[in-house]
Amino acid sequence: MGRTEKTAVRLTAIFLIVFSLAGILILWTRQGTGVMARQRVAEKSGSLMDYLKETDQKTEAVQKLHSLRLVLPVRHSADSISIRSQNLFTEYTITIPDITASYFTEYPVSGNGQGINDLTYEMDGDKGVLTLTTNQSLFLEESVSGSYVFFDFKDIRDYFDKVVVIDAGHGGNDNGCMADGVYEKDLTLEIVKKFKQLTDQNAVTEVKEYGNTLTSMQIAGVGKVGFFYTRLSDKKVYLRPRREMAEKLGADLFLSVHINSTSSGRESSINGGQVLYKASDKTGESKKFADIVMNQMAEKLGCRKRGAIAGDNIYIVRTAKMPVALAEIGFITNKTEREKLLSDDYQEKTAQALLDAITEYLG
Repeated sequence: MGRTEKTAVRLTAIFLIVFSLAGILILWTRQGTGVMARQRVAEKSGSLMDYLKETDQKTEAVQKLHSLRLVLPVRHSADSISIRSQNLFTEYTITIPDITASYFTEYPVSGNGQGINDLTYEMDGDKGVLTLTTNQSLFLEESVSGSYVFFDFKDIRDYFDKVVVIDAGHGGNDNGCMADGVYEKDLTLEIVKKFKQLTDQNAVTEVKEYGNTLTSMQIAGVGKVGFFYTRLSDKKVYLRPRREMAEKLGADLFLSVHINSTSSGRESSINGGQVLYKASDKTGESKKFADIVMNQMAEKLGCRKRGAIAGDNIYIVRTAKMPVALAEIGFITNKTEREKLLSDDYQEKTAQALLDAITEYLG
């Protein structure tokens, strides 16, 4: 082979190598750093030193081995980063405004990945959105050190002394009972929303960012109580997920809000409140809770006291693994009581009666 031919072969080989490297680089860029981020976060051990650069927080960060670390973009503060939770705190979105996709290559995420099941990112206009999923319900804690933002997961029960699930009966295409164009699902939702307003007034600040789906408040003699809601909008929630929500949270109480009706659904003079409890609860705690709810309703609303009755034929009552009460606030088929149930004042009094009942029981 002549010198010219050898030179041509070398040039061809060099060209192929450069072309291959360029192809790999293009492919890597197109795939984005989501894969890289997931690999780094998925490592359950190892040093974060390589990613922290020169900062006096090195030792602290390495010792803590945070689940996730982000670098604050230039001219950004931690307050500009928003966090939203979904699916009962098993999915979080972290949104960083005013960045380009190059952010994820210039400042790759890092961390030990504890609590993270999956981590992906996408660009939404000029916003970068990180999505984290977990295998269980966890709170995401945020802390700031210099130009870094750290995220760590914490068991929900570590936040609260007690956990209560509040359930607005029916919803979506499940109207519940109905009379004169008034639906049970709407009345229960309004009462529960007013209940949440009461607890929001005394919300504990460190969990206010989760205020769309829960409220935490201090109750004298009880401590910090977390109130979680099965629904706060007109959507259908099947019965099983309502029960499972309480179980996953390790709830101490389950209170379901409903409106009563005559069996025929016709207008009637029958009126008053009643509360269903789990008769098969051998501890007697469900009956105790139901009695307190009934007494508070009678006192605050001035309604007829129809009493606490066994409700084991109702799925929510029968399957609950914690003290449970299903409060029938009044009869939608009674014109006078229906008009009361439609008023803000009566709904607010009902919400207060339910909150006072929970406070009394837990105290």
